[in-house]
Amino acid sequence: METSQRDALLGTITWWGFHALLIWMGAWHFFSRDLTDGGLFVSDLFAGALLVATALSLLRISVGCHLLRFVALTGILLVVYHAWNGKAEWGNLTDVAIWAYTFYSFGPSSWKYSLYTPLGIFGKLKT
Repeated sequence: METSQRDALLGTITWWGFHALLIWMGAWHFFSRDLTDGGLFVSDLFAGALLVATALSLLRISVGCHLLRFVALTGILLVVYHAWNGKAEWGNLTDVAIWAYTFYSFGPSSWKYSLYTPLGIFGKLKT
């Protein structure tokens, strides 16, 4: 089955847009952080890993996809941990949705079967 130009355009917009969202999430951590304390936090490592994984994924290096899945799983576990400690907020639902989509969309099944995941479009295009 041939991919229409509309589907290719939607898939490409989804791919670039989702990567832009992930870069914004990682960069926003550093933009909003108070730099006067001078310490390095686990959240800094998490945001840095997100930025590196997204950059590798943009370069279409497969380790970037695996690292993004690991970051997504870590993000989901962090939300569960906060909920377990009674510190859950409504914004955590958005975080879980973003991390769940990240975990699914960079997995092996999405590359083969789903057109509108970030990498699904490139497997469907005919050259």
